[in-house]
Amino acid sequence: MPSILFVCTANQCRSPMAEVIGRQLLTASYPAVEWQVGSAGVRAANGYPATPASATVAGRHGFDLSRHNSRALTQEIVGAADLLVTMEAVHKRAILAAFPAAVGRVFVLGELNGESADVDDPIGLPIEEYEHTYALLEGWIGEALPHIARLTGVA
Repeated sequence: MPSILFVCTANQCRSPMAEVIGRQLLTASYPAVEWQVGSAGVRAANGYPATPASATVAGRHGFDLSRHNSRALTQEIVGAADLLVTMEAVHKRAILAAFPAAVGRVFVLGELNGESADVDDPIGLPIEEYEHTYALLEGWIGEALPHIARLTGVA
């Protein structure tokens, strides 16, 4: 079972949205594969909910983040993931500095699509910015599906 971990800073905005989007897109595109999709944060504290704006925007698109609990990145979580997809290059650098054995399994989402841009953090911004983040995640994860499948050995 291929395991994908989406990673941001606090695991309350971007990576929870990426987790639900990624799970849906991977399952729809590769229905014969049982995907394990999760999320965590490089500076997360355990047990915090998704931000209200993230939950609202995800809800508008049919996803329920009401049961989301933030998770701090640990050796166990990193070790269990076949692929770690970060929102920013700084997240990738932090993971590789803390968990050097993850080399070759950590990619910035934009990097998977030939983009040099990060997925910016919408925390504290108007809900329209969360909608923009959601749309960006949906588009970039969709474009990254063939790369995710290749990197996890599915294709």
